Formats: sequence, C-alpha cells, structure tokens
Amino acid sequence: MKQYLKDIIKCVKCGRCRTVCPSQKVLGWESSGPRGRMLMASGCTCGLEISRGMIDGFLTCTTCHQCVSECPSGADPLEMTRVVRRELMDMGHVAPHQIEMMKRVSGSGNSLGDESPRTSWLDIPIDTGSFDHIYFVGCLASYRQQETTAAIYSVLKQFSVGLLEDEKCCGSPIFRLGMDASELIEHNSYQIKKAGAHTVITECAGCYAMFKGQYEFNVIHLSEFLSDRLEQLPLKRLNITVSYHDPCHLGRFNKLYDAPRTVISHICTLVEMKYSREKAGCCGGGGGVRLGYPELSSTITKDLAANIPQGMDYVVTACPLCIRNLSDIGIKTIDLAELVRMSMV
Repeated sequence: MKQYLKDIIKCVKCGRCRTVCPSQKVLGWESSGPRGRMLMASGCTCGLEISRGMIDGFLTCTTCHQCVSECPSGADPLEMTRVVRRELMDMGHVAPHQIEMMKRVSGSGNSLGDESPRTSWLDIPIDTGSFDHIYFVGCLASYRQQETTAAIYSVLKQFSVGLLEDEKCCGSPIFRLGMDASELIEHNSYQIKKAGAHTVITECAGCYAMFKGQYEFNVIHLSEFLSDRLEQLPLKRLNITVSYHDPCHLGRFNKLYDAPRTVISHICTLVEMKYSREKAGCCGGGGGVRLGYPELSSTITKDLAANIPQGMDYVVTACPLCIRNLSDIGIKTIDLAELVRMSMV
C-alpha cells in the first residue's frame, strides 16, 4: 500500500465522493465509502490493526468508478481499494465469497463454476483457422445466454469473425476482488495469438474493461462492431420502446456511450433514463458485492430502478450482472445482443 501513498495524500477529504457512492448511500458508514477507504488505507500504511469492519468496508465497493469520475483532486480510490483487497488477502484476511469465486474460476475456468463445455451452444466444431477478429464470448453468455450467443455468432461469422479454441474467464471477477488473474490473462492471450487475431470483440462490459485495461490486444465492443455494419445486417424494426442502462465498466470506465444507442435506435424506440451516461446509476452487482453482500446489492439495484422511465417494454444493457440484478427485482431486462437477436429477420 505504501507505493500508493501519493494517491492517498491526493485525497483532500472533501466528501464529494460520498454523494455518489452507491454502497455508502445504502450503508451510511464512512468506512463504506471512498473517503473512508482512503482513510483506512492511510491507517494501514501506519500499522493500524485490521478489523472486520475495515475488511467489509473495502469489500463493499462495487467498483462502479463514480468516485473516480467525481474526484476533483485526481485521486483513484477504486484502484486503491483493489490493491488493498489484494494485500489483505496476502495477510490472510480472505472473505468466503473471495474463496468461492476463486474455486469456481480455477476449477471450471468460468465464474459460475459450471463444469459443462463452454461451447455447448455451438452446433459445429470451432474453426481453428486464422482470424483478424475474435469474438470473446464471456462466461455468462457461454452458459446462461446460449440461444442469443449462437444467433450473434451466426452474424459475426459472416464478417469472418472467429472463436477461441479454448476460451476461459477473462479474469475480471477475481481481478476486481483483489486476486491474481495473470494465469487467465496468459491463457487467453496465448489463444488469441494462436488464432492470429489483432482485435477482440466482446459484449460483456466486464470482459471489455478487463481486456481494455489488462490485456495487450485491441478490443472493441460488440455494439461498435455492429453499429458500423447496420446496413449489412438482416434486422427489422421492432414496435417496442426501451430504455438503456449504461454499465459502469462500459460507460464511466471506458466512455463508451454512443455505439449501443446507435444499435438500439436502429431497432426500436429509445427513451433515456433519468440519469444516464457518466451519471448512470450502479446496479450493485460488481466488485463481488452481489456474491458477498446480496442484500446490499439488491438495495442498490432498487435505487437504480427508480431511474427507469415508466411504460418501457424492456431495459436494455450490456452487462450480465446488471441483467441479473434488475431481473431479480422484476424489471424486464435484456442484453443488447438479445435485442439484436429479436430483430433478426
């Protein structure tokens, strides 16, 4: 933590982040917000004894990036939180949900712990030829959205996009929890190089952010790829009205706002949420919070739901965790890829 002391000192304790942190809004404790975490990290560098409350404070961060976006002094409480999570684990302070996620990923190669084949949605063998573009499917799409995944791949295949011979979890779930994802990064990187690809296409916001920040390949979002080819796609316009939820790791993390809206507007009527783009709410699912603190996660989701306009047929997003959390509280939520599938002629 000491190597990040300069960043800790950058925090001027102004409290601006307290007004946007979804966890602190629910829990109320200073230790559950960015300023409190920075103060605790400072204490840790001076030998402050680690308490259960401190551990919970660091682990209730959803990694939504709102504190970083709002910080006037340029501090990065989010990166600090990830580093502290890692160091706490090295000191033996490991939470049950961290152990659970590591077991899932190391045992099955996916964040769900599903032992079935990752490509069971594919009805033909993977083409092991050379491709400029590779579609990195992701864990949730591989196991929980198989019909949609198959439909999207049928479109991408027309543009000579390939699949990895042996895809595994991108590493985002364990990386955000403070664990080492280097083996997964190395494995997937080898597979991408083996396929001869220079560009990775992904639809999951978490995968996108992980590739953007931790891999050494060009990465584009599925919406970017499709928005440049809309006139070449077999899509019909749907008589529905939807609202789009900007996932934290796609929006605030990477400023990707326009491409998803271009695709949606081509297919149906789009009505914006009360707060969107860089001001979009967090679903409460990221950073391991859904797994480790389900009640907190659900309450944050309910706060997000208050932003949704009335009368929408669906909420569309590009994050599997957002879909699961919003669906759990009764909001009809679909993936952007599912909307494209619904529109395919």
